[in-house]
Amino acid sequence: MTTAEKIYRSLKKKIITGAIAPTTIITERELADTFHVSKSPVREALRRLVAESFLVSYPRKGYVQNILTEKDYHQIQEVRLPLEELVLQLVSQKTTKKELEKLLQASHSDELDPYHSANTNFHLELAKLSGNYYLYDSLESLLASAARAFILKTDKKTTTGTSHHQEIVEQLLQDDLDQALVVLKEDLSQDLY
Repeated sequence: MTTAEKIYRSLKKKIITGAIAPTTIITERELADTFHVSKSPVREALRRLVAESFLVSYPRKGYVQNILTEKDYHQIQEVRLPLEELVLQLVSQKTTKKELEKLLQASHSDELDPYHSANTNFHLELAKLSGNYYLYDSLESLLASAARAFILKTDKKTTTGTSHHQEIVEQLLQDDLDQALVVLKEDLSQDLY
């Protein structure tokens, strides 16, 4: 793992967990001193976080977190819906009943952190079952953004799972893709509150 990758992962984790306050101004020099490196790997990590919409760059001033609003959350959900509908379509075609039955156990989590909750795990495990890496990768990023919006809007660092997951799996086990899609839409249309 490169130095830039290590810095990127460390900063991303700190942003996600709230270890860096949303209004904190982050500078290249400060980070270079903190990580005991030159500015080059720091700049590379920061550019990547800007590209992924975790940070906003202010030339000659530094970087701050991209604050996600309730509107952003709803837009994230709008993008997630067609992607997750595709996931369900692929899963219904490619996945065995045994794999579906294992899905609920595999996605279970006692973790209340929105980034590692049963909800996040369920949607990511479902995406894995689709067999499409690009879908998984896209959803992983969208779920992280949705979790950030949840934390910023509700000021909660914890979340609970959802009752829709069991029903989605049950509908898939009954080969009722249409009803699974209806339940998925209900799941993703929940507000931040």
